[in-house]
This record gives sequence, structure tokens and C-alpha cells, in this order.
Amino acid sequence: MSKHASQRCILTANRLTDGTAVFLDFEGAWSESIVEAVVAHSPDEVRALEDRAAYDAAHNLVVEPYLVEIREVAGHLEPIRYRERVRAGGPTILGDVPGYTQPFPSPLAREEREPFIRAA
Repeated sequence: MSKHASQRCILTANRLTDGTAVFLDFEGAWSESIVEAVVAHSPDEVRALEDRAAYDAAHNLVVEPYLVEIREVAGHLEPIRYRERVRAGGPTILGDVPGYTQPFPSPLAREEREPFIRAA
């Protein structure tokens, strides 16, 4: 967890069961959506988030919880650090990953994309 967290931050971690990035929500549950994250606005609220992080990590609910500095942009929460914006957006790798959405297929047929692969 951050030793120098700003007064506007949220709590994030990885869920122990599947490694998915999660955020502590208003009800005290871990949500996959940053939209539902509870925001700490004061040093006391930051300490409460840190205490909750330590408790949930000790009880094997999440792994590596830490505070994320955020700002509000157009009514939405946005992490200040780029790394955290990527994590909040979901998986960025291909494969059989929970939450992964297959990209749209290319409108071109494989032969049109890669003419050198066609058999002579």
C-alpha cells in the first residue's frame, strides 16, 4: 500500500480465486468495476481503507491490496497513474481470460491480408 497516498483514493487488489483486478465498493464487497469503488476523501477514510485491505488480505479474499490515487473526469473516476487505468479497463491480453472480449474480426479474408501465405 502507498505510504504517500493522496486524500482522494480507492482500494484495489487482485481477487485470490482468479486474479481479476477488483475494487472495494460502497457495500464493502470487491467489485470488478471501478465505477462502484468507494472513494476516500480524508486521511481517516484512507486509514479505514488500509485497515480493510489488511483484513481482507489476511483472510485470503484478495492479494496485494493497495491504494490508487484518482481524479474525477467528466463525472467518472479515473486513476492518475496509467498502469491503474489499464487495470481498471480489464484484461489486455489474448486468450482464455475471464472478462476478455474477442475483438471484431477483420473484414478482409485471410488470403487478402496475407497473400504470401497462399499456396502456389
